[in-house]
Amino acid sequence: MDKKQSILQEIRRVANEIAPESLTQRSFSRNANVSLSSVRRTFGAFSEAVKAAGLVPNEPGSGGGRQRLEDDVLLKELGRVWSVLGNTPTEAAFEAHGEFSMMPYRKRWGSLARALDEYVSRFGVPSPTPDLAERNHYMETLVAEAKPPPRPVVVPKTHKPSAVAGRERTLYGEPIDFRGLRFAPINEQGVVYLFGMVSRELGFLIESVRTDFPDCEGKRSTNKDATRWEHIKIEFEYRSKNFREHGHNPDDCDLIVCWIHDWKDCPLEVLELRGVLPSLSKDL
Repeated sequence: MDKKQSILQEIRRVANEIAPESLTQRSFSRNANVSLSSVRRTFGAFSEAVKAAGLVPNEPGSGGGRQRLEDDVLLKELGRVWSVLGNTPTEAAFEAHGEFSMMPYRKRWGSLARALDEYVSRFGVPSPTPDLAERNHYMETLVAEAKPPPRPVVVPKTHKPSAVAGRERTLYGEPIDFRGLRFAPINEQGVVYLFGMVSRELGFLIESVRTDFPDCEGKRSTNKDATRWEHIKIEFEYRSKNFREHGHNPDDCDLIVCWIHDWKDCPLEVLELRGVLPSLSKDL
């Protein structure tokens, strides 16, 4: 079975499985075994793939005689995706993980940036979702779409003489080849370095970095045009739960910046760099 037929079969399977729920991009992404990006690369658009599968596209906000979506409905979906991703979504990220296409946003506000500004003016900057299972689903999807899955590594059994068995060797994280960083962080120092590489792009202006708690202070933009800023205190950790293990007081910090977010009931806002990288340019 070729790729096109495989995707069409998957679309029909998901449609039958979720009936009577509408087959939107979001519902397909949650239930399918193929990514939306793969569908778009093969058919040009999700709606075209649905048509090719012999079904009627159901793209809210794209016309077809359906009732016009209210502004609040569109904006709240924008906020939901923003919250799940943990940072302002790009058009590509929203197209991949939002329930609606970009079409109604362009028609209503002219661009995604203006729609984001409208959301902030009405509802404020959303906090990252506490539903780690949902957020991790989106992060895994982004990472999977950013690079092909690696082949399983065969770790052969070797003979190690006692003289070298305990020899210390330098350890590295997974290969990421992100700009000048070849491997992923495996400690807090790696997180600090990586954050320094991307902090300006993520809307941060750093004023001080120190060894005392919290590690860092600065300003963070609260809108895409960078016309509003807030003071923020940051603690760097490799894993978010390290914050609790180190005995830090949440009242004295605003944001944890980490590589892996694994603290389910974290009382602070968390920026997981592992999830952010796929939305940034790999090369400068």
